[in-house]
Amino acid sequence: MKIESRIPLTGSSFLLLLLFLLASCGGGGGGGYSAPAPPPGTPPLVTPAVEVVACTGTISATVDALGTTNFSPAGVTITVNQVVQWNNNSGVAHTVTSATVPANGNFDAALNNGTSVCLRFTIAGAFNYFCRIHPNMTGLVTVN
Repeated sequence: MKIESRIPLTGSSFLLLLLFLLASCGGGGGGGYSAPAPPPGTPPLVTPAVEVVACTGTISATVDALGTTNFSPAGVTITVNQVVQWNNNSGVAHTVTSATVPANGNFDAALNNGTSVCLRFTIAGAFNYFCRIHPNMTGLVTVN
């Protein structure tokens, strides 16, 4: 003989069960966890050398994508924390992609037809770049 026991689960008993389960799990997420300290000798986090920014405000240099052959001008010189704006009215898509990566200075920004992209350079260095779609299109941003 098999004995079955069924307890009806009403809305209020389901709610009580759910509250019990949440309370037993710690529920709030603020429960005293803190990230462990980095091991001794760990270098500090590196501030990015290049960051994408809105194309508003002061633009220090402007580069245009011309067809599928080149960026114009191919080289620009700016100072630290200045912004370079790339414009694309060439009729085809491009990218502005880093070729050299000094101290976390990598970037890869889409430059679709009719759009612009702006990058702020936050450290000094020479930043070579190219178009991933048209690798013959290259340029250089020198940051003093």
